[in-house]
Amino acid sequence: MDDDMKIKILKNGPYLVTGGVPLNEETIAMDAMGKPDKWKELKKHYPEESYALCRCGKSKNRPFCTGDHVNFDGTETAPRNTFEERANIVRKNGDVVLLQDFSLCIRAGFCHGKSHVDKNMMKKETLDLALQQTYDCAGGSLLIKINGEKKEPKFEKSISATETHSKNGPLFVRGGIPVESSDGYVYEVRNRVTLCTCGRSKKMPFCDASHLR
Repeated sequence: MDDDMKIKILKNGPYLVTGGVPLNEETIAMDAMGKPDKWKELKKHYPEESYALCRCGKSKNRPFCTGDHVNFDGTETAPRNTFEERANIVRKNGDVVLLQDFSLCIRAGFCHGKSHVDKNMMKKETLDLALQQTYDCAGGSLLIKINGEKKEPKFEKSISATETHSKNGPLFVRGGIPVESSDGYVYEVRNRVTLCTCGRSKKMPFCDASHLR
């Protein structure tokens, strides 16, 4: 069934999800100091084999589409190249390299919670913490490579409708689910991506934190 899972973008319309992709709702849980700590499940949905998710921000039954995308301009503007072609090296420590494509940052704050990821990746004793910080980076903005190998968590394929900093956030797509554009182009398949649900992103279909602005 995993091979059938796909997200198809409908022109000026919703995301059509097929293949029975698991769907839930999540928020950012804070620690005692008010810093982002982890993703916390709020609700689990039991969707049909296929379902449509809102991307215009006007749905009356979020995260599902309710057909309110009248006059919505959902033109896709994201670049059609790879993460590594866009990413910059933030910091390097021998064979440990931290890469970032800042345009994919959703401002969740995990990378500078209790301590900064770029400092944590510089020490062996805090490297695991740095890795977890990148794993919690839902948009896939951050990535650590060790000895040339991309370090990623083993996610099951799923979609989460998120809440970030008390606002409706993007769809957190885990596990390498293909995202197909309205014209048939398949974006780079990645373990972690976030899809815009407010209709205002300048990197459609991906979230660029416009929901916070």
